[in-house]
Amino acid sequence: MEGPTATADTNTLTVGAIASSGAAILHAAAAGIHADHAALARVFMVLAVAQAGAAVLAFTRRDRVACVSLFAVNAAAAAGWLITRFTGIDQIDGLQAAEAPQPADTIAAVLALVAVATAVSCARGRSVAVAPSGVTLSAVIVALALVPGLSDTTSHDHGDHAAGEDHGHAEGVDHGEHHDADHDDAGTPSDDVTTGDDDHHDQHDDHQHDLSDSSEPTDEATDEATDEATGVAAPAGGGTADSGHHEHDGHHIDPDIDPASVWPRPWDPNAPIDFSGVAGVTDEQRARAEQLVVDTLRDLPAFADVSTVGALGYRSIGDASTGFEHYINTAMINDDRFLDPTAPESLVYRVDGADRTLVSAMFIAAETPIDDPTLTDFAGPLMQWHVHDNLCWGLDDAGDPVVKSVLEQPGDACPAGTVNAGGENPMVHVWIAPHECGPFAALEGHGAGQAGVSDGARVDQCDHEHGGHEQHDGHEAATAVPYDPELPIDLGGIDGVTLQQQAFAENLVASTLRDLPRWADPAVAEAAGFRSIGDAATGHEHYIQWDWIDDDVWLDPDQPESLVFRPTGDGGKELVSAMYMLPSDVSLDQVPDWGGELMQWHVHGDLCFTDDPDAPQVAGTKPLGSTCRPPLVDGPIAPMIHVWIVPNECGPFAALDGIAGGQVPDGESVRCDRAHGSH
Repeated sequence: MEGPTATADTNTLTVGAIASSGAAILHAAAAGIHADHAALARVFMVLAVAQAGAAVLAFTRRDRVACVSLFAVNAAAAAGWLITRFTGIDQIDGLQAAEAPQPADTIAAVLALVAVATAVSCARGRSVAVAPSGVTLSAVIVALALVPGLSDTTSHDHGDHAAGEDHGHAEGVDHGEHHDADHDDAGTPSDDVTTGDDDHHDQHDDHQHDLSDSSEPTDEATDEATDEATGVAAPAGGGTADSGHHEHDGHHIDPDIDPASVWPRPWDPNAPIDFSGVAGVTDEQRARAEQLVVDTLRDLPAFADVSTVGALGYRSIGDASTGFEHYINTAMINDDRFLDPTAPESLVYRVDGADRTLVSAMFIAAETPIDDPTLTDFAGPLMQWHVHDNLCWGLDDAGDPVVKSVLEQPGDACPAGTVNAGGENPMVHVWIAPHECGPFAALEGHGAGQAGVSDGARVDQCDHEHGGHEQHDGHEAATAVPYDPELPIDLGGIDGVTLQQQAFAENLVASTLRDLPRWADPAVAEAAGFRSIGDAATGHEHYIQWDWIDDDVWLDPDQPESLVFRPTGDGGKELVSAMYMLPSDVSLDQVPDWGGELMQWHVHGDLCFTDDPDAPQVAGTKPLGSTCRPPLVDGPIAPMIHVWIVPNECGPFAALDGIAGGQVPDGESVRCDRAHGSH
């Protein structure tokens, strides 16, 4: 039975038709963007045609057929949007993973709901006449709404691949032809890893990603990477990644140069993507690497809100104390996708107190040899895969796997209640935040894992050289004696160090070697008031006697402010270093120059602790100069220095790697005394 809606030529159904037309335009644009993903493009195209067809019916008819058509099509569109915001659609490849709302898909959903509302009114015979001015106003509003929607859809244009697609109803879109690489189980103590490939395109125009929610991974990484600094700018005249040029910043790149000499390059996600000029990299490998970065920049921000990823199956591995926190989704480990930023196996967040900023994906390949051609041939020398075969996993209070400790030597045993797992699963980072060591950079220290090549040949790490002190301003290292706790102490051979400074440093090392072992048993240390700060996941665990920091006893191994332990193969802990701390009212520039260039002091002004009066735990980091956000509290900013009682490649006063190295005096970089380091 047909019911009349309104006798006027235009009524509220006309407004719904206009809204449906606007939604159709957005979905048609999304279909074009996904032209390289045929199935997904067809979904968008069918939806666009259906919404446009329903709009035409509503414009030309005033009967129940038009009402029902407008309702059915747009209700389906709105329902699809809602489902893919929360759970995904398992039956459609590429739509399995839920995704946060984006401007384009949200606008399309709102327009669909407007059409649904007018269709319901029409079907119930309650449409009312709308004056021509009202229809015009509706059209103007829809047109204005299309501007940000289409802008969001197309703002990440990369040549042939219009990468900034509308994600409306396209959550978890499968970007490319995924490899069936037979990746099985992997990962954490349970399972691991996704797999998938990305179709490549040969051109990538300038792109401007709004990464306001992302920031550099370290304080050293630049926020404003210029073309000269990054070395990845497109050639003058708008050349593309396929233009065949082999120059960066005006410097010709010799094709015979080792790739490590020109790669990695500082990475700025706001600069043009251009990985050309690296020796040993084929055009196909370069195109795949560039496309992977394009896709990751576009898709990964859907996981920016850390409070929402738990509902998607991601769980923290408990490594926030390192400055970066990994969230792993074990349910994605056994699928058949490879390097898919819509379903990454792991998300990496930079820790800022209680805040988390998404900075990188960490893709994991399940139970795949690290030298498998599937991995090594994907991007050639541009990309370095690594494993973590020294992690000891246990369960947290919620029953989720977390890293409990790190093994120092292959074959060591994990502590009781933990297992060594995941070492058979290669992984690689793709950064969406600036990184001085390139878009595929590994973390530092234990976070770097183990690669299939030597550390010096890795292309996912920078050659920091710790401030270039390897030869100590030209003084030949051969004149210095490597530090060995079992041999007589000789810290000579360093330019600029006086005999008095050398003697002071040698005496401090000698007294520490003699007296510190009294604290070798953690139980003895705890009985004396030392408390762990909960940083065992870094590979070294600090025990601090908080009452001794602000006393009047300095550099005394009988009363050290902090002890440093590392896990042993039998599940125990080995005392490896003292960490002497001066009172918190002493600044770095007030530390006496006892040991000159031999002794570099540092502070930790970026750590946040739990508010525990007995045993504060490191629970996050903060920007330097700021205050930790409740419930976390600031720790004392006291100058400190390590004195090692075991060999260390950077000498007896070496700092730890990465964030554990702290901050050194202004104008200095963290030193590595390789002249006295163990060889």
